[in-house]
Amino acid sequence: MPTLSDSDVGVIHRLRDHLITNDEYRNNVVKRCPVCSSNVQDRNVALYKELINCLYKVYVWCGQHKVHEFEMGNIKDLLDKNAYARFGDLVRFGGLVYRPKGDDDEKHKGLYGLNMARCKEFYNGHREIPVQITLNQITNEIIKSKYISVRDFPELIKFLDERGVYDYNKEV
Repeated sequence: MPTLSDSDVGVIHRLRDHLITNDEYRNNVVKRCPVCSSNVQDRNVALYKELINCLYKVYVWCGQHKVHEFEMGNIKDLLDKNAYARFGDLVRFGGLVYRPKGDDDEKHKGLYGLNMARCKEFYNGHREIPVQITLNQITNEIIKSKYISVRDFPELIKFLDERGVYDYNKEV
């Protein structure tokens, strides 16, 4: 593999900076990195109603088991295949789900936590969360968000209205 000169490295850094800051150039002109051919276009990620419904099941499970951190294996029976595969996406949507660090101060695969207070606020209609985000694929930063309330999920609202929103604070 050839060695890059300082001049070449400078050109690459300037190109990277330009791709990061110029979304028109990144999304409509270049589309792929000229150095490694990776896709540099912004990426849209959206939640879907079944995942929000599954999150509610996990919220109730956490309250019943008096935990807020868990391994995916503990909740796999609450999720369908798609929700199981996409559960990690929830980390980016409103701070309801997070990735805790283990005893070694590192994040571990399959280990998640729920911010129970935020989940309660969301399911009670007092907190909005992003339902769609746009990611800059170079920096992995969220550059756009579309927010919704639980009221935007009519089937879930009907379910919650019939049974009431679970309150983990009232569990004995």
